[in-house]
Amino acid sequence: MSREDLLQHTRQKAFELNQNPLIYGAIAEIGAGQEVARQFFQAGGASGTIAKSVSAYDMQMSDAIYGIEQSGRYVTLTRLCNMLDTEYAEVIKRVEQNRSVDSRYFAFADTVAAKAYQSKRECHGWMGIRFQHQPGAAPSQLVFHVRMLDKSNRDQQEALGILGVNLIYAVFTNHEHPEMIVDSLKDDLIWGRIEVDYIDFSGPAFETVDNRKMNLRLVTSSLGPVVVFSPSAEAVLPADLIFRKYVLVLRGTFRPFATTHKNMMHCGQETYAADLSTSTKNIVSLCEMNVARYLSSGLDETSDLEDRVVDLAHRGYHVMVSSHFRYFRIVEYFAAHDKRNVGFILSVDNIRSIFNADYYDGMEGGILEAMGVLFKSGSKLLVYPNLTADQGLVTLNEVAVPDSQKFLYRHLIHNHRILPLRPREEDLVLFGSDTGPA
Repeated sequence: MSREDLLQHTRQKAFELNQNPLIYGAIAEIGAGQEVARQFFQAGGASGTIAKSVSAYDMQMSDAIYGIEQSGRYVTLTRLCNMLDTEYAEVIKRVEQNRSVDSRYFAFADTVAAKAYQSKRECHGWMGIRFQHQPGAAPSQLVFHVRMLDKSNRDQQEALGILGVNLIYAVFTNHEHPEMIVDSLKDDLIWGRIEVDYIDFSGPAFETVDNRKMNLRLVTSSLGPVVVFSPSAEAVLPADLIFRKYVLVLRGTFRPFATTHKNMMHCGQETYAADLSTSTKNIVSLCEMNVARYLSSGLDETSDLEDRVVDLAHRGYHVMVSSHFRYFRIVEYFAAHDKRNVGFILSVDNIRSIFNADYYDGMEGGILEAMGVLFKSGSKLLVYPNLTADQGLVTLNEVAVPDSQKFLYRHLIHNHRILPLRPREEDLVLFGSDTGPA
Protein backbone atom coordinates (compact mmCIF):
# COMPACT_ATOMS: atom_id res chain seq x y z
CA MET A 1 0.00 0.00 0.00
CA SER A 2 1.14 3.54 -0.74
CA ARG A 3 1.48 6.09 2.07
CA GLU A 4 -1.60 7.85 0.74
CA ASP A 5 -3.55 4.58 0.95
CA LEU A 6 -2.35 4.10 4.52
CA LEU A 7 -3.42 7.64 5.42
CA GLN A 8 -6.80 6.99 3.88
CA HIS A 9 -7.24 3.95 6.12
CA THR A 10 -6.35 6.10 9.13
CA ARG A 11 -8.99 8.64 8.13
CA GLN A 12 -11.54 5.86 7.79
CA LYS A 13 -10.90 5.03 11.45
CA ALA A 14 -11.30 8.70 12.35
CA PHE A 15 -14.48 8.95 10.30
CA GLU A 16 -15.93 5.88 12.04
CA LEU A 17 -15.34 7.55 15.41
CA ASN A 18 -16.78 10.83 14.09
CA GLN A 19 -19.98 9.00 13.21
CA ASN A 20 -20.45 7.76 16.77
CA PRO A 21 -22.41 10.49 18.60
CA LEU A 22 -21.65 8.95 22.00
CA ILE A 23 -17.84 9.37 21.87
CA TYR A 24 -16.81 12.94 22.65
CA GLY A 25 -13.70 14.65 23.95
CA ALA A 26 -10.72 16.97 23.65
CA ILE A 27 -7.41 16.71 21.80
CA ALA A 28 -4.37 18.61 23.12
CA GLU A 29 -1.05 18.50 21.28
CA ILE A 30 2.29 20.18 21.93
CA GLY A 31 5.36 20.05 19.74
CA ALA A 32 4.44 18.78 16.26
CA GLY A 33 1.31 20.58 15.12
CA GLN A 34 -2.27 19.46 15.62
CA GLU A 35 -1.68 16.31 13.62
CA VAL A 36 -4.08 13.98 15.43
CA ALA A 37 -6.90 16.52 15.41
CA ARG A 38 -6.19 17.17 11.73
CA GLN A 39 -6.89 13.53 10.85
CA PHE A 40 -10.34 13.82 12.43
CA PHE A 41 -11.07 17.14 10.74
CA GLN A 42 -10.00 15.85 7.33
CA ALA A 43 -12.04 12.67 7.76
CA GLY A 44 -15.23 14.75 8.05
CA GLY A 45 -17.87 15.08 10.75
CA ALA A 46 -15.36 15.91 13.46
CA SER A 47 -17.85 18.07 15.35
CA GLY A 48 -19.42 14.82 16.50
CA THR A 49 -16.21 13.74 18.21
CA ILE A 50 -14.05 16.75 19.07
CA ALA A 51 -15.29 19.16 21.70
CA LYS A 52 -12.02 21.11 21.57
CA SER A 53 -8.57 20.92 20.05
CA VAL A 54 -5.68 22.94 21.47
CA SER A 55 -1.96 23.35 20.89
CA ALA A 56 -0.14 25.40 23.54
CA TYR A 57 3.32 25.88 22.02
CA ASP A 58 4.43 28.87 24.07
CA MET A 59 5.91 27.68 27.36
CA GLN A 60 4.25 30.44 29.38
CA MET A 61 0.91 29.61 27.82
CA SER A 62 1.46 25.90 28.45
CA ASP A 63 2.36 26.60 32.08
CA ALA A 64 -0.75 28.77 32.49
CA ILE A 65 -2.98 25.95 31.25
CA TYR A 66 -1.28 22.85 32.65
CA GLY A 67 0.82 24.11 35.54
CA ILE A 68 4.38 25.35 35.83
CA GLU A 69 7.11 22.86 34.95
CA GLN A 70 9.72 23.35 37.67
CA SER A 71 12.17 21.09 35.86
CA GLY A 72 11.96 23.14 32.69
CA ARG A 73 11.30 19.94 30.72
CA TYR A 74 8.09 19.73 28.74
CA VAL A 75 8.42 16.35 27.04
CA THR A 76 7.76 14.26 30.13
CA LEU A 77 5.21 11.84 31.50
CA THR A 78 4.39 14.38 34.22
CA ARG A 79 3.48 17.01 31.63
CA LEU A 80 1.39 14.50 29.69
CA CYS A 81 -0.57 13.50 32.79
CA ASN A 82 -1.16 17.16 33.68
CA MET A 83 -2.55 17.70 30.19
CA LEU A 84 -4.86 14.69 30.50
CA ASP A 85 -6.01 15.80 33.97
CA THR A 86 -6.85 19.29 32.80
CA GLU A 87 -8.52 18.45 29.50
CA TYR A 88 -10.58 15.54 30.81
CA ALA A 89 -11.86 17.55 33.79
CA GLU A 90 -12.85 20.41 31.49
CA VAL A 91 -14.72 18.13 29.08
CA ILE A 92 -16.73 16.63 31.93
CA LYS A 93 -17.39 20.03 33.47
CA ARG A 94 -18.44 21.77 30.24
CA VAL A 95 -20.50 19.24 28.32
CA GLU A 96 -21.56 16.30 30.49
CA GLN A 97 -24.83 17.93 31.60
CA ASN A 98 -25.89 18.68 28.04
CA ARG A 99 -25.27 15.34 26.37
CA SER A 100 -26.79 11.87 26.39
CA VAL A 101 -26.28 9.83 29.55
CA ASP A 102 -24.91 7.12 27.25
CA SER A 103 -21.98 9.30 26.16
CA ARG A 104 -18.41 8.26 26.78
CA TYR A 105 -15.85 11.05 27.21
CA PHE A 106 -12.13 11.24 26.54
CA ALA A 107 -9.11 13.49 26.57
CA PHE A 108 -6.21 12.76 24.25
CA ALA A 109 -2.83 14.47 24.64
CA ASP A 110 0.72 14.35 23.36
CA THR A 111 3.85 16.35 24.13
CA VAL A 112 6.74 15.76 21.74
CA ALA A 113 10.10 17.04 20.57
CA ALA A 114 9.92 16.57 16.81
CA LYS A 115 12.64 17.21 14.27
CA ALA A 116 13.84 20.82 14.42
CA TYR A 117 15.97 22.77 11.96
CA GLN A 118 19.68 21.94 12.38
CA SER A 119 18.99 20.23 15.71
CA LYS A 120 20.50 16.87 16.70
CA ARG A 121 18.22 16.33 19.70
CA GLU A 122 16.42 13.04 20.13
CA CYS A 123 13.00 13.08 18.46
CA HIS A 124 10.63 11.58 21.00
CA GLY A 125 7.49 12.23 22.98
CA TRP A 126 4.72 11.06 25.27
CA MET A 127 1.22 10.23 24.08
CA GLY A 128 -1.84 9.10 25.98
CA ILE A 129 -5.58 9.05 26.45
CA ARG A 130 -7.95 9.19 29.41
CA PHE A 131 -11.37 7.78 28.57
CA GLN A 132 -14.55 6.10 29.80
CA HIS A 133 -14.85 2.51 28.63
CA GLN A 134 -18.57 2.64 29.37
CA PRO A 135 -21.04 5.46 30.17
CA GLY A 136 -20.61 6.89 33.65
CA ALA A 137 -17.48 4.84 34.39
CA ALA A 138 -14.48 6.22 36.22
CA PRO A 139 -11.81 7.07 33.65
CA SER A 140 -9.14 4.66 32.49
CA GLN A 141 -5.81 5.68 31.01
CA LEU A 142 -3.21 4.48 28.53
CA VAL A 143 0.10 6.31 28.09
CA PHE A 144 3.29 5.44 26.23
CA HIS A 145 6.64 6.85 25.14
CA VAL A 146 7.42 7.05 21.43
CA ARG A 147 10.59 7.68 19.46
CA MET A 148 10.14 9.21 15.98
CA LEU A 149 12.60 7.92 13.41
CA ASP A 150 11.57 9.74 10.22
CA LYS A 151 14.22 12.16 8.95
CA SER A 152 11.92 15.14 8.31
CA ASN A 153 9.62 17.10 10.58
CA ARG A 154 6.74 16.69 8.15
CA ASP A 155 7.03 12.91 8.11
CA GLN A 156 7.24 12.80 11.90
CA GLN A 157 4.09 14.89 12.15
CA GLU A 158 2.32 12.50 9.80
CA ALA A 159 3.41 9.46 11.81
CA LEU A 160 2.21 11.05 15.05
CA GLY A 161 -1.17 11.79 13.50
CA ILE A 162 -1.58 8.15 12.47
CA LEU A 163 -0.38 6.89 15.83
CA GLY A 164 -2.81 9.12 17.72
CA VAL A 165 -5.80 7.98 15.67
CA ASN A 166 -4.75 4.36 16.21
CA LEU A 167 -4.67 4.93 19.97
CA ILE A 168 -8.08 6.62 20.21
CA TYR A 169 -9.70 4.07 17.92
CA ALA A 170 -8.15 1.10 19.74
CA VAL A 171 -9.25 2.00 23.27
CA PHE A 172 -12.86 2.51 22.19
CA THR A 173 -13.07 -0.62 20.05
CA ASN A 174 -10.71 -3.07 21.80
CA HIS A 175 -10.38 -2.08 25.45
CA GLU A 176 -11.16 -5.66 26.45
CA HIS A 177 -8.18 -6.92 24.44
CA PRO A 178 -5.05 -5.02 25.51
CA GLU A 179 -2.77 -7.15 23.31
CA MET A 180 -4.77 -6.02 20.28
CA ILE A 181 -4.45 -2.40 21.42
CA VAL A 182 -0.65 -2.71 21.53
CA ASP A 183 -0.47 -4.46 18.17
CA SER A 184 -2.79 -1.96 16.47
CA LEU A 185 -0.67 1.06 17.42
CA LYS A 186 1.52 0.36 14.40
CA ASP A 187 -1.40 0.09 11.94
CA ASP A 188 -0.69 2.04 8.73
CA LEU A 189 2.85 2.85 9.88
CA ILE A 190 5.65 1.37 7.81
CA TRP A 191 8.29 -0.35 9.95
CA GLY A 192 11.06 2.02 10.98
CA ARG A 193 8.96 5.17 11.43
CA ILE A 194 8.29 4.93 15.17
CA GLU A 195 9.40 2.95 18.21
CA VAL A 196 7.51 2.55 21.49
CA ASP A 197 9.71 1.67 24.48
CA TYR A 198 7.34 2.11 27.46
CA ILE A 199 3.60 1.65 27.92
CA ASP A 200 1.26 1.78 30.92
CA PHE A 201 -2.39 0.73 31.25
CA SER A 202 -4.43 1.83 34.28
CA GLY A 203 -8.03 2.26 35.44
CA PRO A 204 -11.19 0.11 35.55
CA ALA A 205 -11.08 -0.82 31.86
CA PHE A 206 -7.66 -2.41 32.42
CA GLU A 207 -7.99 -3.90 35.90
CA THR A 208 -6.70 -7.30 34.77
CA VAL A 209 -3.93 -6.01 32.51
CA ASP A 210 -0.38 -7.09 33.33
CA ASN A 211 1.75 -4.09 32.36
CA ARG A 212 4.87 -6.24 32.39
CA LYS A 213 3.38 -8.43 29.66
CA MET A 214 2.29 -5.40 27.68
CA ASN A 215 5.78 -3.94 27.73
CA LEU A 216 7.26 -7.25 26.63
CA ARG A 217 4.74 -7.28 23.80
CA LEU A 218 6.21 -4.04 22.51
CA VAL A 219 9.30 -6.05 21.56
CA THR A 220 7.64 -9.28 20.46
CA SER A 221 5.17 -7.35 18.25
CA SER A 222 8.04 -5.29 16.71
CA LEU A 223 6.76 -1.96 18.02
CA GLY A 224 10.12 -1.29 19.64
CA PRO A 225 13.50 -3.02 19.87
CA VAL A 226 14.10 -2.51 23.59
CA VAL A 227 12.22 -2.47 26.88
CA VAL A 228 13.81 -2.25 30.32
CA PHE A 229 12.67 -3.34 33.79
CA SER A 230 13.86 -2.16 37.18
CA PRO A 231 14.78 -4.41 40.14
CA SER A 232 11.14 -4.05 41.23
CA ALA A 233 10.23 -5.80 37.92
CA GLU A 234 8.40 -2.69 36.71
CA ALA A 235 8.95 -1.23 33.26
CA VAL A 236 11.05 1.94 33.16
CA LEU A 237 11.88 4.37 30.40
CA PRO A 238 15.35 3.38 29.10
CA ALA A 239 16.41 6.98 28.48
CA ASP A 240 15.67 7.94 32.10
CA LEU A 241 17.52 4.93 33.50
CA ILE A 242 20.75 5.55 31.58
CA PHE A 243 20.75 9.34 31.90
CA ARG A 244 24.28 10.43 32.89
CA LYS A 245 25.32 6.80 33.39
CA TYR A 246 27.65 4.34 31.72
CA VAL A 247 26.04 1.16 30.39
CA LEU A 248 27.22 -2.42 30.93
CA VAL A 249 25.43 -5.34 29.28
CA LEU A 250 25.51 -9.07 30.02
CA ARG A 251 23.60 -11.03 27.38
CA GLY A 252 22.20 -14.45 28.19
CA THR A 253 19.19 -16.71 28.13
CA PHE A 254 19.35 -16.87 31.95
CA ARG A 255 17.52 -20.14 31.83
CA PRO A 256 18.36 -20.38 34.67
CA PHE A 257 20.41 -17.57 36.18
CA ALA A 258 23.59 -19.26 37.38
CA THR A 259 26.44 -18.55 39.75
CA THR A 260 28.69 -17.83 36.80
CA HIS A 261 26.31 -15.11 35.59
CA LYS A 262 26.64 -13.46 38.99
CA ASN A 263 30.43 -13.73 38.89
CA MET A 264 30.58 -12.38 35.34
CA MET A 265 28.49 -9.36 36.27
CA HIS A 266 30.45 -8.60 39.44
CA CYS A 267 33.82 -8.98 37.73
CA GLY A 268 32.62 -6.96 34.74
CA GLN A 269 31.40 -4.08 36.93
CA GLU A 270 34.69 -3.83 38.79
CA THR A 271 36.82 -4.02 35.64
CA TYR A 272 34.70 -1.56 33.68
CA ALA A 273 34.61 0.95 36.51
CA ALA A 274 38.40 0.78 36.81
CA ASP A 275 38.82 1.23 33.05
CA LEU A 276 36.57 4.30 33.11
CA SER A 277 38.13 5.65 36.32
CA THR A 278 34.70 5.90 37.91
CA SER A 279 32.59 4.25 40.60
CA THR A 280 30.39 1.24 39.97
CA LYS A 281 27.53 3.50 41.15
CA ASN A 282 27.87 5.39 37.87
CA ILE A 283 27.29 2.23 35.83
CA VAL A 284 23.88 0.83 34.91
CA SER A 285 24.29 -2.93 34.58
CA LEU A 286 21.74 -4.73 32.41
CA CYS A 287 20.98 -8.41 32.08
CA GLU A 288 19.91 -8.52 28.45
CA MET A 289 17.74 -11.20 26.84
CA ASN A 290 17.56 -11.20 23.05
CA VAL A 291 14.41 -12.49 21.34
CA ALA A 292 15.33 -11.82 17.70
CA ARG A 293 16.19 -15.39 16.80
CA TYR A 294 12.93 -16.67 18.25
CA LEU A 295 10.83 -14.06 16.47
CA SER A 296 12.49 -14.71 13.10
CA SER A 297 12.08 -18.48 13.33
CA GLY A 298 8.57 -18.45 14.78
CA LEU A 299 9.63 -20.54 17.78
CA ASP A 300 7.64 -20.23 20.99
CA GLU A 301 10.65 -19.60 23.17
CA THR A 302 9.34 -16.44 24.85
CA SER A 303 6.56 -18.04 26.87
CA ASP A 304 8.64 -17.91 30.07
CA LEU A 305 10.13 -14.50 29.29
CA GLU A 306 8.18 -12.71 32.00
CA ASP A 307 9.23 -15.30 34.59
CA ARG A 308 12.87 -14.74 33.70
CA VAL A 309 12.43 -10.96 33.93
CA VAL A 310 10.92 -11.31 37.41
CA ASP A 311 13.65 -13.72 38.54
CA LEU A 312 16.46 -11.42 37.41
CA ALA A 313 14.76 -8.36 38.88
CA HIS A 314 14.29 -10.05 42.23
CA ARG A 315 18.03 -10.76 42.22
CA GLY A 316 18.57 -7.00 42.08
CA TYR A 317 19.31 -6.53 38.38
CA HIS A 318 17.95 -4.22 35.74
CA VAL A 319 16.67 -6.31 32.85
CA MET A 320 16.73 -5.41 29.17
CA VAL A 321 14.72 -7.34 26.59
CA SER A 322 15.70 -6.59 23.01
CA SER A 323 15.21 -7.72 19.43
CA HIS A 324 18.72 -6.62 18.38
CA PHE A 325 20.52 -9.81 17.36
CA ARG A 326 23.99 -8.39 16.73
CA TYR A 327 25.95 -6.56 19.41
CA PHE A 328 26.72 -3.53 17.26
CA ARG A 329 22.98 -2.87 16.90
CA ILE A 330 22.80 -2.43 20.67
CA VAL A 331 25.64 0.10 20.41
CA GLU A 332 23.63 1.97 17.75
CA TYR A 333 20.59 1.96 20.02
CA PHE A 334 22.47 3.50 22.94
CA ALA A 335 24.28 5.94 20.64
CA ALA A 336 20.86 7.34 19.74
CA HIS A 337 20.58 8.21 23.45
CA ASP A 338 24.04 9.88 23.42
CA LYS A 339 25.62 6.95 25.22
CA ARG A 340 29.12 6.65 23.78
CA ASN A 341 30.51 4.15 26.27
CA VAL A 342 28.88 0.72 26.35
CA GLY A 343 30.54 -2.34 27.84
CA PHE A 344 29.65 -5.93 26.96
CA ILE A 345 30.46 -8.83 29.25
CA LEU A 346 31.19 -11.90 27.14
CA SER A 347 32.45 -15.43 27.47
CA VAL A 348 35.32 -16.56 25.25
CA ASP A 349 32.74 -18.53 23.28
CA ASN A 350 30.87 -15.31 22.49
CA ILE A 351 34.12 -13.83 21.17
CA ARG A 352 34.43 -16.68 18.68
CA SER A 353 30.96 -15.84 17.36
CA ILE A 354 31.63 -12.11 17.11
CA PHE A 355 34.78 -12.70 15.05
CA ASN A 356 33.09 -15.19 12.74
CA ALA A 357 32.51 -13.44 9.40
CA ASP A 358 29.39 -15.56 8.77
CA TYR A 359 27.76 -13.72 11.67
CA TYR A 360 27.55 -10.64 9.43
CA ASP A 361 26.11 -12.18 6.27
CA GLY A 362 23.94 -9.68 4.43
CA MET A 363 25.94 -6.62 5.50
CA GLU A 364 27.59 -4.78 2.63
CA GLY A 365 30.76 -4.11 4.61
CA GLY A 366 30.72 -7.44 6.42
CA ILE A 367 32.66 -7.82 9.63
CA LEU A 368 34.68 -4.62 9.13
CA GLU A 369 31.51 -2.52 8.92
CA ALA A 370 30.16 -4.16 12.06
CA MET A 371 33.39 -3.67 13.98
CA GLY A 372 33.50 -0.03 12.95
CA VAL A 373 30.04 0.54 14.44
CA LEU A 374 30.73 -1.59 17.51
CA PHE A 375 33.90 0.23 18.54
CA LYS A 376 33.53 3.73 17.10
CA SER A 377 31.78 5.11 20.19
CA GLY A 378 34.20 3.91 22.85
CA SER A 379 32.58 0.53 23.46
CA LYS A 380 34.52 -2.25 25.16
CA LEU A 381 34.29 -6.03 25.21
CA LEU A 382 35.06 -7.56 28.62
CA VAL A 383 35.92 -11.23 28.24
CA TYR A 384 35.35 -13.82 30.96
CA PRO A 385 37.61 -16.91 30.85
CA ASN A 386 36.42 -20.52 30.83
CA LEU A 387 37.74 -23.81 32.11
CA THR A 388 38.13 -26.71 29.70
CA ALA A 389 37.33 -30.33 30.47
CA ASP A 390 40.99 -30.98 31.33
CA GLN A 391 40.98 -27.98 33.71
CA GLY A 392 42.83 -25.76 31.28
CA LEU A 393 42.02 -22.05 31.27
CA VAL A 394 40.87 -20.34 28.09
CA THR A 395 41.35 -16.56 28.28
CA LEU A 396 40.94 -13.97 25.55
CA ASN A 397 44.57 -14.65 24.55
CA GLU A 398 43.77 -18.30 23.81
CA VAL A 399 40.58 -17.72 21.82
CA ALA A 400 40.83 -19.42 18.43
CA VAL A 401 39.53 -16.72 16.11
CA PRO A 402 39.66 -17.32 12.31
CA ASP A 403 43.07 -16.66 10.71
CA SER A 404 41.60 -13.84 8.63
CA GLN A 405 40.60 -11.97 11.79
CA LYS A 406 43.67 -12.58 13.97
CA PHE A 407 45.36 -9.25 13.28
CA LEU A 408 42.13 -7.30 13.85
CA TYR A 409 41.58 -9.21 17.07
CA ARG A 410 45.13 -8.50 18.31
CA HIS A 411 44.80 -4.85 17.33
CA LEU A 412 41.68 -4.46 19.47
CA ILE A 413 43.31 -6.18 22.45
CA HIS A 414 46.46 -4.05 22.13
CA ASN A 415 44.39 -0.86 22.09
CA HIS A 416 42.35 -1.92 25.13
CA ARG A 417 39.07 -2.22 23.26
CA ILE A 418 38.88 -5.85 24.39
CA LEU A 419 39.65 -6.31 28.07
CA PRO A 420 40.28 -9.48 30.09
CA LEU A 421 38.19 -10.27 33.15
CA ARG A 422 40.12 -11.94 35.96
CA PRO A 423 37.78 -13.77 38.33
CA ARG A 424 38.96 -15.62 41.39
CA GLU A 425 40.17 -19.12 40.57
CA GLU A 426 37.52 -20.69 42.79
CA ASP A 427 34.79 -18.92 40.78
CA LEU A 428 35.72 -20.61 37.51
CA VAL A 429 33.63 -23.53 36.28
CA LEU A 430 33.64 -25.78 33.24
CA PHE A 431 32.01 -23.90 30.37
CA GLY A 432 28.44 -25.08 29.82
CA SER A 433 27.98 -26.48 33.31
CA ASP A 434 26.89 -23.29 35.00
CA THR A 435 26.28 -20.63 32.39
CA GLY A 436 24.47 -20.08 29.14
CA PRO A 437 25.36 -16.82 27.46
CA ALA A 438 23.62 -16.30 24.13
